Amino acid sequence: MVGSSDDRDDRDGQGLQAIPRGFGDRTLVNLRFGARLGAAAMKRTLGLGKAFASGSPAGRDEGALRDAAAMVRELGKLKGLAMKIGQMASYLPGALPEEAQEVLARLQADTQPLAWSTVSEVLTRELGGAPTTLFDAIEPTPFAAASIGQVHRARHDGRAVAVKVQYPSVDEVLERDLAAAGWFLKLSSMGTPIDAKAVAGELRARVLEECDYVREADSQERFRALLARYPHCEVPEVVRSRSSRRVLTTTFAEGAPFARFRAEATRAEKDAAGAAIFETCFRCVFEHCVYNADPHPGNYLFRKDGHVVFLDFGCVRRFDPAMIDTWKRFALAVRRDDRAAFREAFLDLGLARRGDAKFDWAHQLEVTRYLYAPFLATKAEPFTYTAEYVRRSYGLMIFDNPNKLRTAMPPEWLFLNRLQWGLNAILAQLGATGPWGDHWWAAVESTSTPAF
Repeated sequence: MVGSSDDRDDRDGQGLQAIPRGFGDRTLVNLRFGARLGAAAMKRTLGLGKAFASGSPAGRDEGALRDAAAMVRELGKLKGLAMKIGQMASYLPGALPEEAQEVLARLQADTQPLAWSTVSEVLTRELGGAPTTLFDAIEPTPFAAASIGQVHRARHDGRAVAVKVQYPSVDEVLERDLAAAGWFLKLSSMGTPIDAKAVAGELRARVLEECDYVREADSQERFRALLARYPHCEVPEVVRSRSSRRVLTTTFAEGAPFARFRAEATRAEKDAAGAAIFETCFRCVFEHCVYNADPHPGNYLFRKDGHVVFLDFGCVRRFDPAMIDTWKRFALAVRRDDRAAFREAFLDLGLARRGDAKFDWAHQLEVTRYLYAPFLATKAEPFTYTAEYVRRSYGLMIFDNPNKLRTAMPPEWLFLNRLQWGLNAILAQLGATGPWGDHWWAAVESTSTPAF
C-alpha cells in the first residue's frame, strides 16, 4: 500500500475505534468537502481554474494538492457516501489536477482502517468464533480499507483468502448520508422533469444493498458463473463457511492494482484489459440485463496478459428486458441516422417529456453522436479514449447543454450514468485503443435475456 509516514503510524497503531456519526462531525464535514469538490470540478471542466501542466513544477496546483490530502484524511475517517464521491473524483478526468487525483486515488482502497480490536469483535459476533479459530492465520492490518468495509489477508483450509469486514453501524451512517443526499437531489432538481424522490429512492436502495454481504455473495457467485464464458475475465470464489451478512470471505486474487498496471503495462496489455472491461460491461447490460454498477479502478486487478479480475459485487442493478430493448432501438436509430426513430426511442426511455416544444433535439443528437463515437469504431478506424474526450462530454451533457433543465433521468439511469462515465474514465486513463464497435454492436444485437 502507498501512504505517508503518518498514515503508516495510524495503521501500526490502534486505528479508528468507530466511524463518526454526529451531525457536526459528519454531515457538516460531508457538505463542506462536497461543495469544495464540486466547485473545483466545475471550474476545471469549464477551464476557469489555473492552467495546469502535469509533471511541471510550475504547473503544480498546490491548493488542489492540499485539498486532496485533506479529503483523504477526513473522508478516510468518515467512510460512507461522501467517500464514494471522493473515489469518483479520483479518476474522472477534469475533476481535479492529475497530481491531486493521484493523492485522492488512495480513497479507492487505502484509507485509515478501523482498529483490529473492533474488527475482531465483528468477526466473532458474525461467524461465531474468535478469528484465530476461524482462520489458519489472519493479518490484523488490512490490505484495503474503503467506504463500507476493510479487507484482511488470511488463510483458510490451506488457501489464501481475502476477508472483507463491514464497519460497525455503517448502515446507520449511510442512512444519515443518504438523507442529506436526498435533500440535495430535491433542491438541485427543482424546475426540471427529474423525479427527485424516485432518484433518491434508487440511490438509497442500491447503496444500502451494499451493506448486505449475503446478497453480495449471491451476486458474486452469479457473476463468477456468468463471466466464466469470457476468456480474459475472472471473479474470485466465495467461501460461504466464512461469510455472513457483515463478513465476506473470498479466495485471494493476485494482480496489479490500477495505478501500477497503468504505469507499467505495455500498450497492448492496456488495450486488452480495456477490451475485457468494455465487453463485459455491455454484454452484461444488453444481453444479460444486469451489471455491477461500481466501476471505479479499485474494483479491478490486472495481469500481464490483459486478464482482469473483477471485484466487489455489492452494487448490482437488474433491468427489465423491455427497457433494454428500447435502449437497443435507440442505439440502432443512431447507427442508421434515423432521426424520427431516435426521437421516439429517446422519449420511450423517459429521458424527456413528450410535448416539450422547447427541447433542443439537434443538440441532443449532437451529444449522442459524440458519445457514440467509440461505438462506431472499427478495426480499420479504431478509437482511442482520452481525458479530453471525457471532459468534453461533461460540457455537452451538463454545462453547455441547452436541455440541462429539460432532460429527465428515470431512476435506472442514475447508476447507468455512473457506470458509463466511470467506464469512460477508466478507459481514458488507460488510453485504451480498439474497435469498440465490434463489442458494442454484438451486445446490442444480442437477445435480452436476464441472467438472474
